[in-house]
Amino acid sequence: MRGPFGYFGLVLVRLRWVIVLFWTAAAVWAYVYLPPLDERLTGGMSELAPEAASPASRPAALAPPGARPPAPASEEPASPPEETGSPDPAAQGRAQVPPSVLGSVEAQAVLVYSDPGGIGPGERGIIEEDLEYLNGPYGPHRLELAVPLAVPGALAVPEVAAEQEVLPVLLFFEPDTSGTGIREGVEQVRRTLGEGPVRAEVTGIGPVQEDTIAVVKGSLGKVTLATALVIFSILAFAYRSPLAPLVPLASIGLATFLTLRLVAFFALERGTPVPSQVEPVIIVLLFGVGTDYALFLLSRTRQALREGASRHEAARSGVERVGGVIFSSAAVLVASFAVLVRADLTIYKVLGPGLGLALLVLTLVTLTLVPALLAILGRAVFGGAGDAEPRQSYGLVTRRPGLVAGILGFVLLLGALGAVGLKVGFDQVDTLPDDAPAARGYETLQRGFPAGILSPVNVVLEGEGLGGQVEELRRLESELWGSGGFAAVLGPQSAGLLPRVPFVTPDGDGVRFLLVFYGNPYSPESLDQIGRLKEDLPNMLGRAGLEGVEADVGGQAVLAEAARSLSGTDLARLAPLVLAVAFVVLALLLRTPVAPLYLLGATVLSFAATLGVTKLLFQTILGQGGVAFYVPFTLFILLVALGSDYNIFIMAAIREEARKKPLPEAVAAALAGTNRTINAAGLALASSFALLVLIPLQDFLQLGLTVALGILLDAFVIRTLLVPALVLLVGRLSFWPAKVRA
Repeated sequence: MRGPFGYFGLVLVRLRWVIVLFWTAAAVWAYVYLPPLDERLTGGMSELAPEAASPASRPAALAPPGARPPAPASEEPASPPEETGSPDPAAQGRAQVPPSVLGSVEAQAVLVYSDPGGIGPGERGIIEEDLEYLNGPYGPHRLELAVPLAVPGALAVPEVAAEQEVLPVLLFFEPDTSGTGIREGVEQVRRTLGEGPVRAEVTGIGPVQEDTIAVVKGSLGKVTLATALVIFSILAFAYRSPLAPLVPLASIGLATFLTLRLVAFFALERGTPVPSQVEPVIIVLLFGVGTDYALFLLSRTRQALREGASRHEAARSGVERVGGVIFSSAAVLVASFAVLVRADLTIYKVLGPGLGLALLVLTLVTLTLVPALLAILGRAVFGGAGDAEPRQSYGLVTRRPGLVAGILGFVLLLGALGAVGLKVGFDQVDTLPDDAPAARGYETLQRGFPAGILSPVNVVLEGEGLGGQVEELRRLESELWGSGGFAAVLGPQSAGLLPRVPFVTPDGDGVRFLLVFYGNPYSPESLDQIGRLKEDLPNMLGRAGLEGVEADVGGQAVLAEAARSLSGTDLARLAPLVLAVAFVVLALLLRTPVAPLYLLGATVLSFAATLGVTKLLFQTILGQGGVAFYVPFTLFILLVALGSDYNIFIMAAIREEARKKPLPEAVAAALAGTNRTINAAGLALASSFALLVLIPLQDFLQLGLTVALGILLDAFVIRTLLVPALVLLVGRLSFWPAKVRA
């Protein structure tokens, strides 16, 4: 017995029953006293980008005269009709707020009426009655204003064309309405109007985000069960025993439950919302990494059993031999995730600590509960000690390491070049499944109106006497039209097209323009156009004769562009920091500054090659517009962090073998002894992420397959072929200042 982990393993074996009882009590305590994570789920885009605090991106107060009038102070309001609910005091009080151009005029939801036979006088009468309900004192929860649009192109005129089949109504909710409040209001609209004689559907960014949350919630159980079944199958096949997978699954299940409860607790305490994309990533990460750690312990414990050790000694030996590897791997993972707190994008600030906490809990549970269970169950876990693992030949790697490294490096560089032209978007609309209510409403809307109605771009100008500079404002409107890509540019001259929506402040010092895209406002092309608009707007103002005017651009699509831009900036800014942190930790753990250089270099090459394959798969083969904005960033962080598992495992094995063998023989022996474990671990980890495709959202399809491809490349090519070849090429210098046999 040697080292701190040898003594730690001895304590675990002696206290095995105490450890099992302790974790059982911890699970019960967490169930009783800690909240579930569901309470903190949110899909709000404003939670993702700090520019949501920009005046032009905060919802504007519309509150026109006559909308939701307050009841007289001396009288109680009349009883509402049974089907429409009760009046909203907050909405009544806000009806006295004057309209303003400061803020974003953007409907959180769009009610879409449609009739294949055209919207004639009869349908128009029904819609007018619905509008009276929507704008009346007993309308839907927190609804502030409903504004109908009529003719495509003009967007709104008093009459409705006879041939028009689609008529959208913009639903403006009170500025401070939460996602839950919008969902309640939308559900009221659907219940009340959805079964009427004219087909009525609801879409918009609010319903899209709520449908996204519903899809994630509804799929989590399926993803968790499928992941558990796949990991059970992989481990049962690897160890030829149906009992072997139960030990890792017990520790993974416990760690997952405790992590989600703790994340919810800290979110509630700090008042920090957790985006809906975070929980599935935490679950698959815990299943994948938990399987890796358990496999390391299982393989070493079974090896000790084969050598004749008792179950207690075998469990202790497993902790002694790989406890340091697991601890070291967790240190790299947690350190890499901790760097994310320096990100500008909120989702990364939440994701980093969440994943770090998950790894801390997982490491603590795995390093204590798995050895305790192995000490209790012993050979029964493996159905007996089992046969020796088959030995594979790695002659080519050991004989021609330069050839292997050269070929693999060339292929990986070729794959990396394929990443050129990868498009990155923030499309929350197209990511939904076709049968989602908001997706169906969006499809209907597109049949008669520009899709950009969903999220117009707000250009807000402020300057003394600005409203009186008519010619200058007309020239600016022409400049905005000339920038291209817009189906409509609405400004002070178009005020009548959107009744009761302010375009000029009462004092004339503020002016608004609304820009409506032809296509999806969240597509990569639309976000690119927003970026160009923000860059060119000062020049446009100068050409229009409006120098010195303060300008701001806002709206949900603008927030999406900002989030996408911030994600790219965070990747460029934090990637070197993540690599530096990983280098320091690896150098300390491997006791050399040399090997981490090419280990991390291989990881970066693997990341670039994976992006190239991602572009080929999603843009070229599947014809998608691009990948979700967080896919490249998440892929990089996970590959650097998770690749450290296999880096540490293989390098520790090579160093151990090199103490008694020449380096080529040590590499061959280490590969033969670890290849099966690394392959099984890589397959389990890749499968965990691949099963994110069971969540029927395009974002998760992209994230799951991209990370799975990266992990498979890392486990089956980088760590088992390229890294050993590089070790042999660099030679004894890989372990400097330690000495190994040549």
